[in-house]
Formats: sequence, structure tokens, C-alpha cells
Amino acid sequence: MTQDSICVFCGSSPGKNPAYIEAARDLGEAIAKNSWRLVYGGGARGCMSAVSQSVLEQGGQVLGVIPKVMVNKPNGHPGGPAATKSQEGSGPELLRPEATSGTVETILVSSMHERKAKMAAESNLGFVGLPGGYGTFEEVLEMVTWVQLGIHSKPMVLLNINGFWSPLKQQVDLAFEEGFISEAGRNLIAFVDVSADQVEGSGQRVVEAVLKMQEELAKRGGGYWDWSGKGASGVKSKGAEEEMPSSEKVGNQVDEVLAVEVPDLTFSFNPELPPALQNCNLNLKRGSRCLLVGANGAGKSTLLRLLAGKRLCDSKVRVFGKDVFRESQRGTTYLGTEWAMNPVVRSDIVVSHFLDSVGGYRHKERRDKLLNILDVDLDWHMHAISDGERRRVQLCMGLMEPWDLLLLDEVTVDLDVQVRADLLEFLMNETIERNATIIYATHIFDGLQSFPTHICHMRLGTTLTKDHISWPPNEANQHLLPSSPDENLSPLLSVSLAWLREDRIVRQEEEKKMGRKRGAKLSTVTTDSEKFFSKYDYSQTVTR
Repeated sequence: MTQDSICVFCGSSPGKNPAYIEAARDLGEAIAKNSWRLVYGGGARGCMSAVSQSVLEQGGQVLGVIPKVMVNKPNGHPGGPAATKSQEGSGPELLRPEATSGTVETILVSSMHERKAKMAAESNLGFVGLPGGYGTFEEVLEMVTWVQLGIHSKPMVLLNINGFWSPLKQQVDLAFEEGFISEAGRNLIAFVDVSADQVEGSGQRVVEAVLKMQEELAKRGGGYWDWSGKGASGVKSKGAEEEMPSSEKVGNQVDEVLAVEVPDLTFSFNPELPPALQNCNLNLKRGSRCLLVGANGAGKSTLLRLLAGKRLCDSKVRVFGKDVFRESQRGTTYLGTEWAMNPVVRSDIVVSHFLDSVGGYRHKERRDKLLNILDVDLDWHMHAISDGERRRVQLCMGLMEPWDLLLLDEVTVDLDVQVRADLLEFLMNETIERNATIIYATHIFDGLQSFPTHICHMRLGTTLTKDHISWPPNEANQHLLPSSPDENLSPLLSVSLAWLREDRIVRQEEEKKMGRKRGAKLSTVTTDSEKFFSKYDYSQTVTR
């Protein structure tokens, strides 16, 4: 990337109101005057041509990204990249790069998906949306979705000329009011309102809005966003290079700030329902590797999400001495299983472009190390790889920037044995060399015997010990472990299996009190479905 670049999505047609073209020209002028490069769709008509021609007339740089199917090389041009234009859109052709002092470069890509990915990768400053049609709508909303998912952490500013984007703003507000978008998610788009008769100077207002939104995104902690909008991991916030305070001075004494403090945590998804977590306690020093042990539904994932600041609760949960819900926190990375299954992540994105868009170019040494450990091919397309390979890309994305607290929720489940073993070794070295902290929820105990420094047992939404148990066990906490471990299993698996067997007995007793029972149910009554399928059961004639 030769210089700071901003991507502009806009219509390839001029629209009925002349203010649209005027605003596009004003924006192009502001982009050039701020020494930014324009990245756009390579069109020669409509708002596309107006914004690009304006940049070129000011002596600026332009990059057009065009799908091969839309290529048009007009007669009289030499046929080089600068002469290549997209034939999409309507209205007169306004783009005349040969008559300007600016420079234009064109990149041809194979698909619309690759076009968006390339434009995003080339635009380190973010995105601006001008009026346009379906294609512009789709580009704007997908880039906002990518912020929410953590594919990038870049601003989206919409130039709201004559109320063009006001219906979208109203839709976002309605989605917020109805609980589909969080307060943080509501602010992922900035609107710059401009009337049709006050277009002059609107471009500079957009530039200022982009810079302001960059600062706001940095304060949130950056890239990896969950559906509730709280920043959790990925790109750290501005100033992340500064070290976290390792201690707080009280009088003449220095007390170590714990990496994680969970004091008597109770949390409910709905006030009318029983709490999902109740009386949970966990305190970890820096450099700890804590394994969460518990059955499905014990509350492990909920606890990790709360530690990542993904949901708000009344308890004073603290990470590195700060309230995780009310104070901006950086250095926390959360990696869960839902990320790799999202349809946006499964779209046609080249892995190299994907990693660069979330800052991979800034962390080349760590990125390359993880690429080798996780055995990732930079030429993979996200839609064409397996779930396990997609999981490797997620881990590379989440781990390539140094983190202080890592929250892992079953993300190694798709990895093969070798990759998982190498990754665990890498994570152990991170806690030893950088004093980083890990909390890891998993049901796979192969190769974990020497990994944890602590284990925490959760049952039915509660931590069963006041704090955690050091691992390997010592005389002080030996009594907290099961009394009859299985000698045929590793000590860690033996302890975990004994706990889980106890958990099932306790859960069955609780369910019995409520008249509930899992598993097979004895009944002498033949149900209607049994009567029907006994008469129309075709499975016996099917070759299996």
C-alpha cells in the first residue's frame, strides 16, 4: 500500500439530483487534498466517475478494482491498466484520467466477492458510502457486518445527501429498539447529513468523520466484535503498544493486579428465568493457564463471554484491575466456535487478504509463525476450505497480535492432533515468555496433562470451589479432588471424568425434583406416531 487509502462505495449512475454528482466531486477533492488514495469500483460513469475524476484532477492517486466480467477498454487507449474501466452503470462517461495530473491503477479480479475483499484490504482508513443502488447497499452493509465479526476494524461513514441514507438510519434505530442491534453496534455507522444546497465542504466533513470514528473504534478495543457489539479481541486499541500496568501502588505497598477477578458472580439472561450463573468465583494471576472443567450446559461459555465483556451484568468482574463492563479494556482476545460458521466468514475471501485486512501486515513475524504452526495456506479461499481449516484461519487471526488475556471456548475441537499439540505448545510459551493469561474451556483432554496451571470445576452454573485448584495438585488442595481416581487414565482426565460423573448424579436429582428426566422413558401407551409409522415404515426396504 503506497499511502493511506479510503474506499468509496457509490452508484455507477448519476442519479436524478445533481447534488449527488456535486457531492462526489467535493469528496474526491477532499480525499486528494488530504493526500489519501481513493479505492473504488473502477467505474467511468455516475458518482463513481465523479469522485475518481475529482481526485485525479487534484493530482491524487486512484485505485480501481473491477471484476473481469465488467471490463471495458475503449478504442483509442493503449489497453494498459489505466485504460481499463468498468462498463457498469448509466449516463455519460466522465472519467478522463489522461487529461489530469493524477495517477490511476486498475486491478482485475475474478468475482464480485474478490472485488470487495480487495477493496477492503487496500483501504486502511475505512469506507465511505455515497448514494447508490443495490450494489452500494450490499457493499456498505457487508463492510459494517465485517466490523461486527472482526474481519476488520475500520470506519463506515455515509454521506447522507438530501436524506438519501435516512431510511437506513431509521432502520438501524428500529433494529436497536427491537433488540437486534446493540448500542455499540448502532454506532458502527456514522452519518454526515448534508442538504442538496449545501454540498460544498461536505467532503472535508466526511474526512473528519472518518478520523473521529477511527478514534472511537480504537477506544473500544478493536477488531473482534461479537453480536452484542462489545470489543473482545483481534486488533488492539490505539496505544496498545503501551504495556499494561502489572501492579497498583497503595500507600507504600505494591499489590499485584490480578489478571482475572470474578467475585461471587450471578448472571441471568432473563430476569424472569433462573440465573444461568450463580455465585461464581475465579481469581487468576498473570501467567496462569486455567482449564474450565464441566459438563455441557455448566456455564463455561457464559462465563467466558462475560469475561470478554460481551454481556452486561451487575457483578464487579475485573480484568487487569478494570471493570470489564464499564471501562474500556484492551488486550483481551475471545475465540469461540460460532465465528467460523457465520455465512459472511464462509464467503469467497482469500486468506491473505483476510489476514491483512485485520492487521496481519503489522504483525508479520507472529503471523508467519502461526501460519506455520497452524499449517495455513495463504491462497485458500474461505468458502472452499473445510471447517477445520477455517478454524485454523480464525486462530491465526485472533492470535497474531499479542494479547494479555486469551479466552478459548472449544476452538480446538476441529484441529487435528498434530496442529493442536503444536498450538498448545505455542500458547504455553506465550504465558511463560510474555506473562500472558489463558482460560480454556474444552472437553478434549488429550495432551493437556501438563498444560494447565489451574483447574476450575463448574456445575449447573456455579464454580464448586471458592477460587480454583492449582495443577498439578499439592497438599493444600489435594482434598478438593475426587478420592478415587482411575489409574488407567491420565491424572487430569481421571479427575475431570470423576467430576463429570458426580455432576450427572446431582443434575439428575435436581431434575427429578422438577418431574423431568432425560434419556429413555418407560411407557405402556402406544403413541399416535408409533401407530402411524408401524403402518407406513418404509425403512426396511431402503438399502443403507
